[in-house]
Amino acid sequence: MRMRPPTWLPYLGPPLAGVGAGVVGAWLGGGFWVSLIAALVVGFAPIVAYRLWKRLHHRG
Repeated sequence: MRMRPPTWLPYLGPPLAGVGAGVVGAWLGGGFWVSLIAALVVGFAPIVAYRLWKRLHHRG
């Protein structure tokens, strides 16, 4: 039996984007554009993971 993806997974994107931008901007000394890129990458990661998991779940 395959596990279904949790429905709350895509909603982790915005909080994780803020954490990613904060870590890169404050702790690692990145500038605005570096922080923005980090926020976009980290923020979209749970959404992309959810969609991939859902697609693989429906294939089987």
